[in-house]
Amino acid sequence: MPQCEQLHRDLQISWSVFGDQVTVEVAARMELEEYVAFGMSGNPDRPEMVGGDAVLLHRDDFLGYANDINITSYFPCTELLNQKKGVCLDDEVGGIQDYQLMTSSRDDGVSVFTYRRRLQTADDGDIPYEAKGPNMIIWAIGRLDAARRPTMHRACTAWEAVKLTDASTVEFTARLGPDGGPRGYAAITGQPALTGKGWYINGFLAPELYLRRNTEYTFKVEGGASPHDPATYHPLIITDEPHGGFSQLSEAQKSQVRVLAGVDYTQRGDIRPMRGGRLCEWKHPSNLDRRRDADVPTFPEYRNELNLQCESEGGPRDLKIMPNKSWPATVYYNSWTGKNMGWKIHILNEQSDIVALPLRSGAATTYASAVLLVISGALALI
Repeated sequence: MPQCEQLHRDLQISWSVFGDQVTVEVAARMELEEYVAFGMSGNPDRPEMVGGDAVLLHRDDFLGYANDINITSYFPCTELLNQKKGVCLDDEVGGIQDYQLMTSSRDDGVSVFTYRRRLQTADDGDIPYEAKGPNMIIWAIGRLDAARRPTMHRACTAWEAVKLTDASTVEFTARLGPDGGPRGYAAITGQPALTGKGWYINGFLAPELYLRRNTEYTFKVEGGASPHDPATYHPLIITDEPHGGFSQLSEAQKSQVRVLAGVDYTQRGDIRPMRGGRLCEWKHPSNLDRRRDADVPTFPEYRNELNLQCESEGGPRDLKIMPNKSWPATVYYNSWTGKNMGWKIHILNEQSDIVALPLRSGAATTYASAVLLVISGALALI
């Protein structure tokens, strides 16, 4: 093709414009469990994921796939108030799949995709490609989850896992914060970080908690109370399964989960979350790039670089629990909205000494975690 650009050592694109269509070839060094996404920025003046319009490209052993995606929130596709938001397939949000995959191949670890799209489509959710002049683009490489949805991962050594074992502690603050990148949530827990966020309990990212039966505990939850954006709405729930995201499960899946705390029921018997309290979130300051999280050697150093930002109105929502003999020995705190944001609670008998269990095998070795790659600057399709 007449035009090409090396965006990264692992990614090159080539393109040509003919009539009202653009043909793009994407060559990426990637695994079969990974994806590459490429498209138009949500802001014409700078690279911005939210509001963006992109194609999600990936392969299995035999076939290649090209899916038109719509990005309305920095969060996996989530249904709230009967509306889907986040990183969603176009046809899930009333749009049209406008990308036509022409060829796909794989050789020596490099996947090559060639696709075509009209410069301007009939889909209101698509961003037009300008045939002449600059086009602000976005791109990303990362892992697919079990449903072959995009997440953001690469391998790195974990920060030290935190275990809150003080028997006198009966109150916990629950706030949101970034997942910590390659050394953070996924590396600590061994679960993929799917949302870019995690629970910060008493200021620590996804610690393990040790609680006693027949003792009352209070979680002061500040996960957001407005269900209009899944990125900022995270009521805390406690269940017997490790992933959370209860609101996104099918009825059959919900029937297999025991919800122990954080919900109540409507008069019709429908389960609903307790309010999440105001939104209080640890955030990167504007002069720090979250793609460099892996450069921070310890969690205390990382947390000290973040700023705590809380809504001015409202306060925390108290979630009171008293584990009894019916509770399993291990339960999990998580989010009603998003998967894989919390971690374990160990439930001990009243007279048991609280002794932290040893770290699971491999907790300080390598796991998949998050990186999001965005090019800065303009790309001219001419």
